[in-house]
Amino acid sequence: MKKKAGIVGKKMIVRATVAGVHAGVVESFDAATQTVTLSDAYRLWRVYTRDSSGSISDVAANGLKPKGGHSIGARLGSVTIVNPSGLELAELTDDAYKSIGDWKN
Repeated sequence: MKKKAGIVGKKMIVRATVAGVHAGVVESFDAATQTVTLSDAYRLWRVYTRDSSGSISDVAANGLKPKGGHSIGARLGSVTIVNPSGLELAELTDDAYKSIGDWKN
């Protein structure tokens, strides 16, 4: 049986119940406490997808819609998100992560 790779070091979008949606590089993840720490992280306040789905999965796979009128918070060196339940983690492609940084900068 092939061992499943961990998410530490991967670029991910995190959707938390109270903390909102963030994108960054996973530094640590504790599944038992639903706690994830991201570096080089952005809060995604309002984003538009390249298709009409509006899903975070589409942003993770394809990046932001060009000229989409997005609202993205400042890049933080680190953010820790503690979520009581229902934490969603979606792996970002390199191009998708770059589209977030490019939009913000």
